[in-house]
Amino acid sequence: MDDAVELPYMTDTLRRWRRLTDGPLLLVAIASLPLLLLELKRGDLSHADQVFLDAVNIGVLVLFAADYAVELVVAQKRAVYVRREWTSAVIVISQAIALVPALGAVGVLRVFRGARAFRAIAVVLRLLAIGGASAREGRSVVRRKAGRFAISLALLTWITSAVAFTMAESVGEDGRIHSFGDALWWSAATITTVGYGDIYPVTFVGRVVGVATMVVGVSVFAVVTAKAAEFLVRTAAEDRAAAEIETG
Repeated sequence: MDDAVELPYMTDTLRRWRRLTDGPLLLVAIASLPLLLLELKRGDLSHADQVFLDAVNIGVLVLFAADYAVELVVAQKRAVYVRREWTSAVIVISQAIALVPALGAVGVLRVFRGARAFRAIAVVLRLLAIGGASAREGRSVVRRKAGRFAISLALLTWITSAVAFTMAESVGEDGRIHSFGDALWWSAATITTVGYGDIYPVTFVGRVVGVATMVVGVSVFAVVTAKAAEFLVRTAAEDRAAAEIETG
């Protein structure tokens, strides 16, 4: 949140809460978005992968529902808060929708089991919410925390590439690659440009994903290296300045 714009529902308690939670929650929302796309291929995934997706969806739902509830309690002019902070509500709703197919064995919810269109709604809602939240937060985060942003981008690319690899290649219990965990292993080896070669793409889309992953990996780690060098140079300069003060 941009502190330069004082919102009508802002309170001191809400301001302190957001200083603690806005950055981490935004990263969780963005990082978990690619995993939501796996819901479109849920039927082809192993049971362990499906349990993993359900655990992620439940975790994100609990985090954002709790955050929304706390902010609603500590905010003033709550009707204005509900109108302005629609992105938080949409993320909660999209996560609840994402969990409905997993509850397909429960009574009336059985009709939603395997419904790709229903899962796609959750993806679209999350995209809208992330777009609104990123427009609000993204620029200031990039300016103030380039190093952390680079590491976060690497993590996001790692997960996104694994999801794209799973969507493009034959991944599943009966596929050429057995699980989403294998896709994560391939993505980690690719983004770090290690490239063991035990798992590799064979489709055109999969190879495009591999190239994009390598490019992002090289670029991101270059930024991290530059930030580390900047820190070391700044530390050395500060040590010299301190020594000159002591001897002067």
